[in-house]
Amino acid sequence: MVKGRRSKRQRCLAASLTDDLIVEILSRLPARSVCRFKCVSMAWRDLISAHHRKLPQTLAGFFTMHDGEGLLGPVPYFTNVSGRDCPSVFSSFDFLPPNHDYLQDCCNGLLLCSYWPNPDEIHSYVCNPATRKWVELPDSNLGGKSRGFRLGFDPTVSPHFYMFEFFKDYDHFPPLVAGVQVYSSETGQRVREQTEWDKDTGTGPVSTAVFLNGCLHYLTYDPAIAVVDTQGKARRSIPVPDNKDDGFIQLSQGHLHYANFEADNEDQVVRLVVYVLEDYTKQQWTLKHSAEAEYVPGRRSSNLARDFEWVAIHPDCNMIFYTVGWDKTLMSYDMDRRRVQVICTLGQDTREVYLPYVPLLSELQALHT
Repeated sequence: MVKGRRSKRQRCLAASLTDDLIVEILSRLPARSVCRFKCVSMAWRDLISAHHRKLPQTLAGFFTMHDGEGLLGPVPYFTNVSGRDCPSVFSSFDFLPPNHDYLQDCCNGLLLCSYWPNPDEIHSYVCNPATRKWVELPDSNLGGKSRGFRLGFDPTVSPHFYMFEFFKDYDHFPPLVAGVQVYSSETGQRVREQTEWDKDTGTGPVSTAVFLNGCLHYLTYDPAIAVVDTQGKARRSIPVPDNKDDGFIQLSQGHLHYANFEADNEDQVVRLVVYVLEDYTKQQWTLKHSAEAEYVPGRRSSNLARDFEWVAIHPDCNMIFYTVGWDKTLMSYDMDRRRVQVICTLGQDTREVYLPYVPLLSELQALHT
């Protein structure tokens, strides 16, 4: 009887919560949990839908770059994978100044775009496609130096973003990262670091990068994961679990993930493995998933490696996205169900730029027209 009274009292307390208080509680939960709570009742479903702009979002889709026709430069496209309409996603970027739609990077809802009027001059913009707000960044005055751009932004920690601008020394092979400039939206200034980095942090394409714990993480050729802070300092080097240089890193469910393929003695791909860095401080990787190659079509031997490209690991669930074939067929692999699904064909004109996009519906003071 006491137990029954306690359950009834708890139900009454839950029913007494106001809509505003429920929304405030839900806003502090992961996007995946919020989606699940839509199934509690029709009232909760309607409440979440009505206040979706205040609640965390999950992966909406991917921005890609495609070769333009004729004399046109690369053209951005957006592919929706959320299963619902995303009216706030504008792949035309018509709210930006003309020609400023070459996509460099995407991080937690913000996009980094650039435009080269000439080889020695570059204009960079950070924008939010969901709110159509943007800001132009000052030129780094690096001239014609070869450089790579990455964006760092974590709205749960700070409303400010960072742009990492790496410049390389091609007198070495593989090329060395000769230094980095980091722009902070908080100070409006750049800090520059151009010291001799060791081989653990100074080599690497700086292609796929993860912003975590206030630092940028990227794979090097050694192989390892280099960690650079917002002052441009090389902080540490995290060994990868399989000691191979063709893996893939991504942030998922709050932890750094590493995915790769294992091969047998005849160099035939036999297994997909996914590790998670559960203890960041101790740099301890845990094997999260292992599957025979037959579960992941398109990567069964080293001869097919050129037909497979990593795209992303879902930020909120155990799902991997990748492309296969000359026509860049976008596919997903559900690690929990061991199920592969074809999403769409991106086209053979797709460049190797895949930017996962999670909408950011809140306004940022750091962005203005």
